Amino acid sequence: MHITCEFRTLFLISVCVLFLFPAWTIAADSTPDSLLTEKQILKIYYSAPDSALHLLNEAEARHLPDMPLFRIDILRGMVYESQGMYALKAQYMQRALQYDSVQKVPSRKLQVLVRLATTLDRLNKYGEGISVTTEALALARQLKLKVAESELLFTLGRMHRGMKNLSEGYNYMLRSVKLLEETNDVREMARLSTSYGDLSSFYDEDGQNEEAIRISKLRTALIQRMSGMSGPPPGYIDQQYGYLYSKLAYYYQKAGRPQEATETYNRFRSTQFARQPMGVNEIVPYLLLSGQYEKALECNNQWKQLFASRDSVGYDYLVLLDRYARIYRGLKKPVLADAYQLRATVLTDSIYSREKQSQAQEFAVIYQTKEKDMQLQEKGAKLTRQRIYFAAACLVAILFALLLWEKQTNLRKTRQRNRIAARQIDELLVQREELRRAYAGKEKANKETPGLVDDNIKNREDKETDNLEDEEAEFIVSRKRQEDLNEEDRHRFISMENALLADQLFLSPKLNRDDLMRLSGLSKNRLSTFIQEYAGTNVSGYINRLRVEYSISLLRQLDAYSIDAIAPLAGFNSRSAYYTAFSRVFGMTPMQYRETLKEEEEV
Repeated sequence: MHITCEFRTLFLISVCVLFLFPAWTIAADSTPDSLLTEKQILKIYYSAPDSALHLLNEAEARHLPDMPLFRIDILRGMVYESQGMYALKAQYMQRALQYDSVQKVPSRKLQVLVRLATTLDRLNKYGEGISVTTEALALARQLKLKVAESELLFTLGRMHRGMKNLSEGYNYMLRSVKLLEETNDVREMARLSTSYGDLSSFYDEDGQNEEAIRISKLRTALIQRMSGMSGPPPGYIDQQYGYLYSKLAYYYQKAGRPQEATETYNRFRSTQFARQPMGVNEIVPYLLLSGQYEKALECNNQWKQLFASRDSVGYDYLVLLDRYARIYRGLKKPVLADAYQLRATVLTDSIYSREKQSQAQEFAVIYQTKEKDMQLQEKGAKLTRQRIYFAAACLVAILFALLLWEKQTNLRKTRQRNRIAARQIDELLVQREELRRAYAGKEKANKETPGLVDDNIKNREDKETDNLEDEEAEFIVSRKRQEDLNEEDRHRFISMENALLADQLFLSPKLNRDDLMRLSGLSKNRLSTFIQEYAGTNVSGYINRLRVEYSISLLRQLDAYSIDAIAPLAGFNSRSAYYTAFSRVFGMTPMQYRETLKEEEEV
């Protein structure tokens, strides 16, 4: 039966392989499948975007099951985002939404919608972005994902603010933070801290300085609450305090509250974040506003070192140059200030030209992508692939069900065998106990009337040999003497075993061959033969058998004890030694025996 089941399983696997083989056949290419994975794309998409796009094209052409089309489009969007091509990212997010595997999985659809919404916000496509964000918001509420709902509300707020609808924008942002204000979940609190920081910046930019300070105080209380929890990763709380104090010191200085600004600045300096490049960058606006130009120059010089290893510069370097111009103007060095201002102007023109070129390149890629889609996305080919995948999934499901059925069948047979073995174990132990009692009773009778027993035996032997020839009589007498010797050894074995059981000497880890020699009165050489003859095993096996038999009563009585706890109580040094001895004696494990007991109790 077992061979038949294995044959059937192998046959079905073979059918699956033959059926799916055409789908695995691809044109010869030097790129191995091991590189066409999401993990590999995520590793290189930022540093080597062209290579990442090549791998994604190969994965799409080969129809790899581990890289579905919707996931390939999402990864393409991430690659184009790393290159600042947000229009292409939006296009691939929109295409990913068209797949049934995205539309029919709410959590997956929400993930794509969130990515698309933030991209449309970045492109200033507020009308389309609000529509997408509203759809995602409804889905987040349906899935009861508070963090996603809060993030989407904040995105709506940013879009309305970008459309100059400040009142509506702040309304959404405040709803976003209110949704998470009562939470005790660290992940949700981290999202709330970020929202507080962005909201305070927006208030400051719009001239609502007191509101920026109020929100920053709410963020202070939140970070204090988070600091008493075990969830945040190392360094996170310090970083949050660093961002908070650098902004709050600026807000206080701007509001004409220099003493509070100084106190907050000192708190900033007490953080580890203040000694990191990002912290050095964050505090410069306060130092400029408070007229601390020397300190601002020192911080700007530290921040400048980060740009030494970069191949190109962008808006962050433009900010660096502008700060140098303001610093040197404050230090009354107009020549240096004008020089940095000129460099900033030249860089601005360069960035503008580069962005124009990048936009032209992006439009060219968009055109090529549309042409490619028209060629590759044929309806018939798509339906054929879907049918192949569906058929393969059905075969895999059937194979899995068959394997599961075989496993359940084998499990039932094993349990049945274990129940039979457990009953046999119990019966064997009862028989041995009765045998020991019988020998004990017989030995007691011999001690009470030893002379009578010996006379009876002698009279019986005399009667049996009276009528026999000398040779026959001698043979019978010899045989009787051998039986008497065997009986004596059997009594010796029973006496030894009773002594072991009575005082539970067999439970001692120190019990050895010398102890058995003392109890049996036999020599070392005779003991091994003696144990083998009457116990059917060696000395170690005999002691382990007594321990295993004793553990049966422990397993029955101490049902709350684990197997690890039973092992030392039965005289074993380790769980593995107990398992080995139990299996060798009874053909099953202690855990299987205990499970059989539970099943018998339930029945």
